[in-house]
This record gives sequence, C-alpha cells and structure tokens, in this order.
Amino acid sequence: MNGEFDQLRQTLQAACRDGPVCYLPNLGNWGDGLIRAGTLRFLEQSGIPFQEVEHVSRGQRWLPWRRRGTLIYGGGGAWSNLWSHSMRTLKRVGHLFQHAVVLPSSFELRVDFPKVNLFCRDRFESQINAPAALFCHDMAFCLGPQSAPAGSGTGWFLRIDAESAHGLPIPPGNVDLSQLGNHLSPPGPFFDAIAKYAVVHTDRLHVAIATCLLGRELHLYPGAYFKNRAVFQSSIEGRFPNVYFHPSSA
Repeated sequence: MNGEFDQLRQTLQAACRDGPVCYLPNLGNWGDGLIRAGTLRFLEQSGIPFQEVEHVSRGQRWLPWRRRGTLIYGGGGAWSNLWSHSMRTLKRVGHLFQHAVVLPSSFELRVDFPKVNLFCRDRFESQINAPAALFCHDMAFCLGPQSAPAGSGTGWFLRIDAESAHGLPIPPGNVDLSQLGNHLSPPGPFFDAIAKYAVVHTDRLHVAIATCLLGRELHLYPGAYFKNRAVFQSSIEGRFPNVYFHPSSA
C-alpha cells in the first residue's frame, strides 16, 4: 500500500506548506475511531503539524485558519444516501480555508468540490461518483499489523442499524462492535474484542479491516451500498490471507 499512501503524503505536504493546518475528523462510530487513529499516526509520521478540531459546532471559531490555512477532513462513509453529514460539513466550512483535502472516503453521492483534493478508498463506484478523486486505501490500514495471542472459535459482528443488508439472521452472541464507541474512542479495545476469535463474520468495514490487521480469517458481507465490496476488492483481496467476500447470504 506504500505507493498510494506516498501519493497522499505528497499531496498533503504540498497543501500544508503555507499556513496553519486543521484536522477535522469525520464524526461517527468506533470504526471512524480507527480511521482517526490511523490518520493521526499518518500525519505525525509524515511530519505534518496540525491542530485537531474534534467537531464543528455553531459557535466554532475558524479564525486561525480563515482564508490562509489548510483543512484536512477525515475519511469515512458519510457521503451516502443514509449518512451525508460529511457533504454538509464540507459545504459549510471548506470555503473558509485556502486549501482542503478530503481523506480516503466512499462516495455514493455525486461529489464535486472545486479546489478540493479528494481521495476515495475504492477504485470503482467512488471514482465514478467523484471523478476528480485519487485512490488511496482507508486510513485505518495505517495502524499496521496488530499482535495478539491466537484466537479461537467464531465471532459474529453484524450491524443492526439502517445500513444492514446482509440478509443473515442475527446469531446469538452477535456484537455490533462499532456501535459501542465513537470516532474519539481508542482502537485498542476494538482490536481486543476481535482478537479473541480465530474466524470473524461481519458486514462492518472496520471490523473487517481490524480482522485483516490481526491476521484472522475474515468473512465479509455486503452492506446497503457498494462500500464493503469495493473496498474489499481495492485493498483487502490479494493482500491478506484467508479473506472472503460473500455477495449474499446464500
């Protein structure tokens, strides 16, 4: 994955050359917490000084960056029909900065922001819906391989919200892990919950990514739109052993 992350690093370093830098993470669940943790690690390793603003509020002051700074907006899936707050946030604050970069995201909605560097996390529908976007892998991959004792048995981590579309019955013991934290939650307990198992079934993208980083056997199912399949084909398939995408529950 180094080539794609090198391209992202070069884009950020060029955009952040002049003026202060604001990192605004995408608001969301614990999976977004893995994205944030990977992003913080990537920015620090890339030598990019920044100030993190945890959320946009009505009274938020943008004066340190206004018209001269760079906005780095966190990646995620909130550019979809179900969740679209990233689109609204960028419309609201993106024009206040001299430069803006959107980190790797899934674009179900049509996205076209002049003078904004967009990165998508799949080479398929997202690049169609955001033609100007460059491809880079999800920022959670920047957390790197995780060490943990061997797991045992099978863990089920199926989502139970509006994006669920796997068609599978929810088995006893299922845990929708991503709902148990938010974008500010640390990643350690997330990995710990998955590491207990040797085999993982999920339709949560970041449960899938964490499973890969732990070296466990993965069975990934589709969600309500193309995101899981497209990221699997772009970043997981052929890079990690014992990974399987099931197009349906059949």
